[in-house]
Amino acid sequence: MTAKGIKKSFVQKHVTHEMFLHTLQNKTCTTARFMNFRTRNHTIQTEQIDKICLSAYDDKRYLMMDGDLSLAHGHKDIP
Repeated sequence: MTAKGIKKSFVQKHVTHEMFLHTLQNKTCTTARFMNFRTRNHTIQTEQIDKICLSAYDDKRYLMMDGDLSLAHGHKDIP
């Protein structure tokens, strides 16, 4: 399971295979809300971060008409 940009501890505790299937089948997005330590001007702060965790939409791929097959942009078979 990969969720790019999401803390590994959040993925291990909250993200399941059923969430992946639900996201792909229903074409929805799921969000992640977690706390993170961050330093600004040499002071440590905690921040609450909201990110898109799982998304059915991939902007780097061309989705074919059947909805399952996708090709990379620039592929020779894209009409």
